[in-house]
Amino acid sequence: MDCVIIRETQTFGIRILLFSVIICCASFLILMDEIPILPSIFLVCITIILSGFVKSYKITKDFKNELLLTFYGVIIRRSPLDLEFPDYISVFHASFISRNEEDGTENKFKKWVVRFFNENHHFTIFEDGSYNNALEIAKELSELLEVEIYDTSKL
Repeated sequence: MDCVIIRETQTFGIRILLFSVIICCASFLILMDEIPILPSIFLVCITIILSGFVKSYKITKDFKNELLLTFYGVIIRRSPLDLEFPDYISVFHASFISRNEEDGTENKFKKWVVRFFNENHHFTIFEDGSYNNALEIAKELSELLEVEIYDTSKL
């Protein structure tokens, strides 16, 4: 194995956008008995375009890493990813809070996180709701880079 490609999961904002387009088109249909064609086509096209972009990390054995921006699986941009070689890889459970300043609401997310640690520095390489997915990524990276995994679920 020469490299591991880690694809980020679709962001929460894109999911909200997709849901909003569906609600918007459905509300036009219910309230107006017809859907305005041009605005609907425009919203659907924008949603399809935005949902196609995915950020990925390509971690290589020689640690010449890259940040990849793909559009429906086709790489459209590569840039170097400057990381320090990790002393170890950590898998842990974290809670995130997103606050809306306008209405004061909070959204809480619980995710499993995979991070590279080097002395006092860290880099988050993967976040997911599934422990098994996070552990699989950590194992692949550990095997590739020959560093140990510190799994906090075992504590």
